[in-house]
Amino acid sequence: MNLRQRIIIFFATILLSSCAGTTRHHILGTTYGWDNDTGEYSILLDAKIDKLRIRHVRWTSPESVCVSGFADHLEIEGTIGPDSTAAVERLLPQLNKCIDSKGTWIVNDVFLSSGGGLLADGYAMGRLFRKYQVKTAITGKQQCASSCAIAFLGGKYRTMAFDAELLFHAPYLSNGIAIDCADYGQVDELKKYYQANLGNSDGEYLLDRTMSYCSNSSGWSLNADGAKLFGITTD
Repeated sequence: MNLRQRIIIFFATILLSSCAGTTRHHILGTTYGWDNDTGEYSILLDAKIDKLRIRHVRWTSPESVCVSGFADHLEIEGTIGPDSTAAVERLLPQLNKCIDSKGTWIVNDVFLSSGGGLLADGYAMGRLFRKYQVKTAITGKQQCASSCAIAFLGGKYRTMAFDAELLFHAPYLSNGIAIDCADYGQVDELKKYYQANLGNSDGEYLLDRTMSYCSNSSGWSLNADGAKLFGITTD
C-alpha cells in the first residue's frame, strides 16, 4: 500500500467516525433540528392518532439551564381536532418544569406544524397553551395554518423561524362543493380571542385581515418578520 492510499484511508476513517458519532433529532414536519453532540434527545412518546402525530421529547445535557439537567418539549404535526386537544391536555401536565439555578421558570416549547382543522379545537388548544404558559414555535419550513394559527396565538411566548409561515383565513362552513363564510356569528368569539392574546389594536387588525380571506386553501400569510410587525410573535 503506497503513501497516497494510506492518506486516503486515514481521512476516510476520520470522516466515517465523525458521521457515526453524530445523530440528529428532526422536529416533526421539518428537516430542522439539533445534533446530539451537546446532549441526548430522547423521544419519550411518539403517538400517531388518526391524522395526528405528537411527540414528547426530552433533551438531557450538562449544558441545560434546568437544574434537573433536562428540558422537555412537544412536537405536533397533523390535523387540529378532538384528538390533538385531548392529547395536549394529557401531555402538558407531564412536561418537566424547567427551573434554572436562580429559581426562574423556563417555559416549555411546543412546536406546531399543521394545515389546520377544526376552529373549536384551535381555541381549545390555544387556551391550554395559555393555561400552561408554554412557548409556541414554528420552525424552519413549517406551516401553521387556519386552526393551527389560532392555537399558536395561545402561547405565552410565540416565535417563528425566518422561513416558517403562519396563515389565517375566515371561519367557514363547507358542503363538500362550496364554502360559506357568511356565518358572522363566529366573529365575536374570534375577536375576543384575538384581543385576549394580542391586545385590542393588534387583535382588531388581525380580525380584519382574517375575515378578508374566505378560502380553505389560501389566506393572510405571514413570515417571521411580518408576524413580528403585527404583534403576533413576541420575540
